[in-house]
Amino acid sequence: QAYVLSYYLRNCGYSVDWCNTPGIALNSARQKNYDLILLDVFLNAEEDGFDLCKQFKSDSELKSIPIIMVTARNSAADRVSGLKLGADDYITKPFSREELVARIEAVIKRKEYFETTKRYRDLIENTDDIVIFLDTDGIIEHANRHAEFLLPDYEDSLGKVKFQDLFDTIYSKSIAVLLRRVLEGHEASGNSWKLRKSRLSISTIDCKLLPIRRGEKVIGIGGILRDATPREKVFQALEQNTKVLREEVQHSSALLNEMQQKLVMSEKMAVMGQLAAGIAHELRNPLNTIGSSTYYLKRVLNSENTKVQEHLDIINQEIRRSQSIITNLLDFARKSPVDRSSVNINKILDQTLALVRKELSNKSIELVKEFSEVKPCYVNSDDMKQVFLNLILNSNNAMPNGGILTVKTRMNDNETVVVEFTDSGQGIEEKYLNKIFDPFFTTNKDGNGIGIGLSIVHSAIDRNKGNISVASQVGVGTTFQLELPVYVEEN
Repeated sequence: QAYVLSYYLRNCGYSVDWCNTPGIALNSARQKNYDLILLDVFLNAEEDGFDLCKQFKSDSELKSIPIIMVTARNSAADRVSGLKLGADDYITKPFSREELVARIEAVIKRKEYFETTKRYRDLIENTDDIVIFLDTDGIIEHANRHAEFLLPDYEDSLGKVKFQDLFDTIYSKSIAVLLRRVLEGHEASGNSWKLRKSRLSISTIDCKLLPIRRGEKVIGIGGILRDATPREKVFQALEQNTKVLREEVQHSSALLNEMQQKLVMSEKMAVMGQLAAGIAHELRNPLNTIGSSTYYLKRVLNSENTKVQEHLDIINQEIRRSQSIITNLLDFARKSPVDRSSVNINKILDQTLALVRKELSNKSIELVKEFSEVKPCYVNSDDMKQVFLNLILNSNNAMPNGGILTVKTRMNDNETVVVEFTDSGQGIEEKYLNKIFDPFFTTNKDGNGIGIGLSIVHSAIDRNKGNISVASQVGVGTTFQLELPVYVEEN
């Protein structure tokens, strides 16, 4: 019978080994990867098929091989014994060969199904994604072990926790809509959902939801949840870098704009300097002629006529005033190289303030000196005297009813000397702040000054490689701040 059965099964496409003793059968099974064992109940006087089935099913290497018991013993008790020992099927003699092949195919397919199911189960359990199964009410019925990072009490939570309760409440309505859509038979997904809490560093989830069907009916929902926290951190870092880059671009644009303004100012100064020089030279000749004429008239006209003498004095006074303006214009136009040297800036300030102290006192202006110990500056001393005098007189004019003028010196972090002139005067309107260094710009309406004092200051500071800035508030006062280069001794 064994030969006939082997022959028939080979003709059906199977590879068959026949072992006629239990020991040979066990050894052969350990050496070969059998898909199925056909086991007779009657083996020999010492062992029967039930004993051998028990040995197969108790061996960790062999227990997964399905066994069909083949025997003439057809009592219910024998069938029950075989099945209890782990047999997958039980067929009694006599049997048709077609029935046997059908049972063999059914058992092998069942084995393949269970093996495939096991592989999928292992895959689901070992994936880095979180896999969950929901009932039709959205409650988590099953989940892989990775879900324990979401559920505080993994074993106790199954069957109790609603899916949407895992996430921040702001997503509750949208998740409820997605679940209803999946129960209608559609797939759905959500990105960057924030978790309420997590046992790991997971804070953001991408989710895909799929309907689970039995036939045409949807009986549940499957969900695949993927940790999107690293991506969100990258996006946040990218957003931060973008913000920093935007700020740097804005800063660079501001610097570029400042440089452009300085370039425009430099061009203005150059053009106006040339114009001022031309005007000054053209005006001095007629002024000299007028001065000579008034000198002659004063001598030849009746000296007893006080009115004539008074008007001639007025002409001479205006000639001197015009000459002073021309001198300022020429100073403004001067482009010759300056001789810079090591200069004690506090000492020059003291010398300059001594010249104007009485004038300041006469106008009830209190002078406050706050000098710090500073390093020598690398500047032209005459230029600095002119700059300081112009700024002091500018503050003097801004306080017609008296006030306080504070002069400070200090070292800056970038190793420059800072000089500040702060007055409590009328202040400058914001709309004029970017124009006050322009040549011939003035807000005076009484004819005092022609608007070149601050231009001369700017030109002198620029020649000496320094910087000047102004801050002002109407009704509060104005501060001019100078930054002057420090003298560096050559080795």
